[in-house]
Amino acid sequence: MTFSLEGSAALVTGASKGIGKGIALELARSGCDVAVNYNSDRAGADAVVGEIEALGRRAIAVQADVAQSASIRAMFDTVLGAFPNLRVHVNNAGVQTWKALLDLEEAEWDRVIDTNLKGCFLCTQAAARHMKTLGGGSIVNIGSGCNKVAFPHLVDYTASKGGIEMFTKVAAAELGQYQIRVNCVAPGAVEIERTKLEAGDYA
Repeated sequence: MTFSLEGSAALVTGASKGIGKGIALELARSGCDVAVNYNSDRAGADAVVGEIEALGRRAIAVQADVAQSASIRAMFDTVLGAFPNLRVHVNNAGVQTWKALLDLEEAEWDRVIDTNLKGCFLCTQAAARHMKTLGGGSIVNIGSGCNKVAFPHLVDYTASKGGIEMFTKVAAAELGQYQIRVNCVAPGAVEIERTKLEAGDYA
């Protein structure tokens, strides 16, 4: 199946590597110009921008910590200045802590919930407000197998991803009237840079 998003633009958070990079590249292949968000890996984001431009699409790298509302506002200002026809937004940025429930620290819980769940809320809100003025769009939230299955030592991550699934359902119900689709895609295990570091035999 082929399909074209020619003339549209997309913003992908956490797109300097891993799943986000793959999503950004596929959106470009499907016709989108792409804003590549990163938090700390500028070199990775610049490399993704180069790959997108090699596909004949426009791309920019834009820094933002999605756990911070001011950072998100600045990101959307930059992205919409470059790509006013932003019709696709992907909430992919995420972090996790591998630690037992009884050992998890409050700051670690806050970091994961703020990045994964609050960041998804804030970015969805900003993207949807813009898409409403355009007459529609599509928001995709990246969940996890943790949406359905309890993973020991990932209590904060699992809580955030389960929250994303229910947030997506409410957002879809509310935003459908504006022709904005909201979906949650929940991948299983994926061999990317981070998982290779966690276990050499991850595959």
